[in-house]
Amino acid sequence: MASRGMGARWGWLAAALLAATAATHLLMSLAHSLMVQGALADLGVDLPMRVRASGIARDLVGLAPTLGPVIAGALLVAFGVAALLRRRVGALLSALAFPLAGWAAALAILAGLRLAFGFSALAGARTPAGFLLMSLAGLAGGALFASLARRRS
Repeated sequence: MASRGMGARWGWLAAALLAATAATHLLMSLAHSLMVQGALADLGVDLPMRVRASGIARDLVGLAPTLGPVIAGALLVAFGVAALLRRRVGALLSALAFPLAGWAAALAILAGLRLAFGFSALAGARTPAGFLLMSLAGLAGGALFASLARRRS
């Protein structure tokens, strides 16, 4: 009976990780699209709303096969470390463990891409504002994970 409860717990945590990955990908992709569209608009390019919406949808779908698994792996590692560390910190830091871990994971992804390629492979993260905005997607994903994990415990 105890193993059945533990299996359900792990299943719930896997579902929470999947939800956090999807949310982080959605927000990171959206930030990427908006930063690129903003840069194009600054250059005087006319972007009607249907073109903007189409670009957002294409980025969301187009980045999923490559960025999605990277986000999932980074969040898995970050949440694992956060789970170990949160037992050793005070209540406030414990409550922030998963959101901060999600933010760290997104920062690591963006910094890693920059180091690997010598520039940001995600054009939306090439400015400090874009880098920060895209990294905050990890914070949101971590907050979602914390909320879902807390509900089940």
